[in-house]
Parts: sequence; structure tokens; C-alpha cells
Amino acid sequence: MSADGNSSPTRRRIIKAGVVAGVGVGAATVVSTPANAAMGEAVRIGQVNDAGTAETLLVGGSSANPALALTQAGGNPPLVLTPTPEAAIPTDLPTGSLALTPAGDLVIGGKGGTKAYVNTSRWANSTVAVAPMRILDTRSLISYTHNIVSPTSVVTAGKLNAGKTIHLTVRNVPPALAERATAAYVNVTVAGTISSGVLITHSSSIARPKTSSVNWWGPNQILSNLVEVQLGAYNGEGLSFAVYVNSNAAVIVDVSGLILSEPAGS
Repeated sequence: MSADGNSSPTRRRIIKAGVVAGVGVGAATVVSTPANAAMGEAVRIGQVNDAGTAETLLVGGSSANPALALTQAGGNPPLVLTPTPEAAIPTDLPTGSLALTPAGDLVIGGKGGTKAYVNTSRWANSTVAVAPMRILDTRSLISYTHNIVSPTSVVTAGKLNAGKTIHLTVRNVPPALAERATAAYVNVTVAGTISSGVLITHSSSIARPKTSSVNWWGPNQILSNLVEVQLGAYNGEGLSFAVYVNSNAAVIVDVSGLILSEPAGS
């Protein structure tokens, strides 16, 4: 944008090969005859283009008349970045360049050739607080069976049995289902402990990690911890995570927040 915020005559300085999102990253927008676009018109989607190592420079424009506007009919995305292997992304990424890694992270070229990473499964999503909702209390299990997607036989006399795992879903926590929750903030409490032990929470889609979410060191303790847990699937039931204990204990789980991949109004 020019200093006065007005469109500049150089606004259409576009390499005929197309408009790319960086140098050497193989990620490109798609355009139709950009070199022939009339002054003041937006560059529109037309055909797939990969300009390779060529750069495109757009100068000028304003909020009402941007230097580059991407549109696409039929509900298709106006910009698609093809994943690029990390090794193929330049160490010194030009300022303003974009790339997408195979892991789904967005790489942005910052000042002085620095690279900034945006993890699209976390920071690019929306983290929202929800009205605290209890989805499990093993002391009154029958009240929470609609949130349990695994066998309930792992609970005896109000306690999750030692060495057992129970899988829970947040599908009943608005707006987890409609807006595709990818993770949840849960407050996990253990009570009525028998001996020392640990509790582990993890996505239902992965093997149990060698970490702990809550630790206790004796009988008759009540302890809790706030945990961010990734959601997965158990036997086809999505939006699920696992809770494991290595020592008998009553387990209470309250959901207080969600990470949404398709937040409403985005």
C-alpha cells in the first residue's frame, strides 16, 4: 500500500508466470491472464500455476481496492497451498512468503528472512471457553454413560480400576460437534484414592504415553489438574479421549474449553 493509501500505477506489476506465495516453496495461487488484467481489477482464480522460484511483487492498493483479491465460484477455496517438504523450504524465507509443511504447519517469511511457524491444529483455530460441563463422575456412573464410548465394566464400586482405561467423548458439549473440536480443556479430579498412583489423559487415537496428568501419593486423597487433551476416535466414535489410572480411584472430568477447527462466523 502506498503512503497515502491509494492505488498505485504499479499495482499490476505481475510476472506473467503467475502469482506465487513465496520463493522456491512451490506454493502458488492460481490466476487467469494476470498480465492483461485491467487497472484496478482484482486478480481472479483461473488456472493452477506454480511459478517455481519466480517472485511476484504487488505494490499499492487500499482497503477498498486491494492490490490482490482472491475469489472463486462454486464454494471452492480461493487459495490452495501445496505441502512442501521442510528441507525444500529456504532457510531464509523472503518476507511475506508462505509455505505449508506436510504436517500442516503454515510457514511465514518474516523480517530479515526469519521464519515463523503457525500450527494449524492449534494456533490457527479458535480456543473458546464453554460453560463448565461434567462429563464423568465414576461415583455416579449411570448419569454419564452418554459421554462414555468404551465399556463401563472398567469401573467398580465407583472407582476406575487400576490398569484400566475409559474413553470419553465431548460430542455433547456445545459446540464441539457442529464446529469440529480438535482438543479440549478438561479439569480431571481423582478422589477416594487407595494408594499412590498416576492418571494419564490422551487422545483415543494414540497409544497411551508415558506421561501423567495427575499424581497422588497415598490413600484418601482428592487432587485435580487442568489438562489440554487432543481428541481422537475410539471404535469410530470421534471427539474422544482416554483416561487411564494405574491405581484404583474415583475419577471426575469437567470440560471448560474447546479448540475448534471450524468456529462459527469464521
